[in-house]
Amino acid sequence: MKMRKRNGALVNLLLMLLIAALYFATSRPDAAAAMAQLVYAPNYRGYAEDAVALQFAVSWNAASLASILDTLDAHDAKATFAVSGAWAESNAALLLRMAAEGHEIATMGDDPAFDGKLSAVEADVSTSLARIEAACGVRPMLYYSGSRNVTVSARAAKRLGLMHVLSTLDLRCAAGSAEDIWQRGLKAPIEGSIILMQPTAAAAEALPELLDGFKGKGLKAVRVGDVLGME
Repeated sequence: MKMRKRNGALVNLLLMLLIAALYFATSRPDAAAAMAQLVYAPNYRGYAEDAVALQFAVSWNAASLASILDTLDAHDAKATFAVSGAWAESNAALLLRMAAEGHEIATMGDDPAFDGKLSAVEADVSTSLARIEAACGVRPMLYYSGSRNVTVSARAAKRLGLMHVLSTLDLRCAAGSAEDIWQRGLKAPIEGSIILMQPTAAAAEALPELLDGFKGKGLKAVRVGDVLGME
C-alpha cells in the first residue's frame, strides 16, 4: 500500500512539473505561436498512393471554367473547386454544374483578399458557407485559406467544423504559358499531392496535357477529399 502511495505521489509530481513546463513554454509569444501551429496544422497533402488532387481556387479570372469542366468530363477526372461566397452568389449555374458532375465544392471564404482576427475570419467563412449552400444546395466541408494567416484560419475552420487545407504544389496558373503550367505539374508529382490551380485560359489549355501526364505516371486526378480519405 505504501509503495502504491509513493508511486501515485511520484506520478502526480511529474504531471505537475509537466504542466508547469508547458505553462512556461507557452507563456512566451514565440512558443505559443509554435504550439498553436502544431495543434491547428492544416492539411498540405493527402495519403492516396495512386492519385493526386486538383484544387482550383475560384474567385476571379474564372472565364475558362466551362472549358475546364468539359476537359475534366472528357478525361473522367474529378477536382475540388474552392470558391468564394461572392463568386458563388453570382455564378450559381456553374456551381450547380460542378456539383452535378461530381466535383467537390470547397470554400475560400467570402472575400479571399480579406484577413483579420479570428472572429472576423470566422464570420467571413461562415458567410461564404451560407452563400454557397444557397447557390447550389451543398455545404462545403473543406476550407482553403489561400494567403490568410494559417493559424487564425485553422482555428476558424475548427470552430466551424471544416477541414482546413492548403496545397502541396502551386502550379501558378496566372504566370507563364500552358506548357510552363503542365511541366510544373509533371516534373515530379508526389502521390497524394494537393495541386493548386487557378481557372485561367492558360490553365484550361494545359489541363489535357496535365491529365494525360498523370495517367501516364499511374496517377488519377481526384478531389481533395479523396486523397484525404474523407467519406
